Amino acid sequence: MIVDVRLERALVVSDLHIGNPFSEASESLGSFLEYAERERYHVIINGDGLEILQTSFANLANDTVRILNRIQRLLARGQHVYYVVGNHDIVLEHYLESWAELHISPFLNVHSGDRRIRVEHGHLYDPFFVNYPRLYDALTRAAGPLLHIYPDVYRLWSAYERYKDRRAGRSTQAEPSVYHGAAEMLLRRGFDAVVFGHTHRAESIELGPEKQYLNSGNWMHGGTYVELDHGRATLKKWTVPKRR
Repeated sequence: MIVDVRLERALVVSDLHIGNPFSEASESLGSFLEYAERERYHVIINGDGLEILQTSFANLANDTVRILNRIQRLLARGQHVYYVVGNHDIVLEHYLESWAELHISPFLNVHSGDRRIRVEHGHLYDPFFVNYPRLYDALTRAAGPLLHIYPDVYRLWSAYERYKDRRAGRSTQAEPSVYHGAAEMLLRRGFDAVVFGHTHRAESIELGPEKQYLNSGNWMHGGTYVELDHGRATLKKWTVPKRR
């Protein structure tokens, strides 16, 4: 199992939820991976890349074929693809291993330039997930059928998270959250930047001198990602190129 890597240039995406019929990733990720291949970036999928909890095997199989073909092209060119396990694909914890240049890990410690960057999905810092794991799992599975009524049930969850922040006196995204606190803990352990997913909310904030927290957002309806380039971490948004 690989958790420490040196990558000068990499692209970090999370919460693709491939297999969810309402995820935009199945339409836009192909061009993104083509860009990564052309520009010689390594790729890190930071959790919930596959929607295993809330979809059928048929949907998952249909949506992954093109993506896996594109990933295979990256691997064939000697580029690395890392898959960090999240909560919707937590079953992959049973497969923490490497296949060719595809590596499945619980987290990654990335050395880029002269900086150490922690890449982790972030669900282990979610109080609901940690304190009520069975209830969390049951509600997540039960939410699957809701996708056919309200396609992006994750928007409801994000709204609930914002409501909790307001109740706790955290009225803006820039103000502290449990994820900011978790990032600060990791930064105190010697990391220069922390990249989470899980919340579906893209963020990039400073948590001290030369200390940075980023959230790569989601591809259900967002298409945001984090670029790592010789130690510099930048939040960006992918726009599908128009076909000529």
